[in-house]
Amino acid sequence: MLVAVGNGSSYGGGMRVCPDARLDDGLLDITVLGPISKPEFLRVFPTVYKGTHVDHPAVTVRRARSVVLRSAGVTAYADGERVAALPVRCDAVPSALHVFA
Repeated sequence: MLVAVGNGSSYGGGMRVCPDARLDDGLLDITVLGPISKPEFLRVFPTVYKGTHVDHPAVTVRRARSVVLRSAGVTAYADGERVAALPVRCDAVPSALHVFA
């Protein structure tokens, strides 16, 4: 099982892992890829760039203000960097970032 948590729709390289995520809605999008064979994964993977992978029956998307991820022996990554061993709690914090232009 693969789990991605995002408050924005795209990851590096233009992959739209959480295609309907919005930076300003105060929610996290949680995209879960359930059991799938390697050939099926390879067939479906290119659709991540369009964000249409979420239509595959092995993919589930949920929204929440907070999520806790737990799994023995798994490391969490953020923006391609190791963050911490699980468990990890992710919270959406509305209005936490102020941008001046």
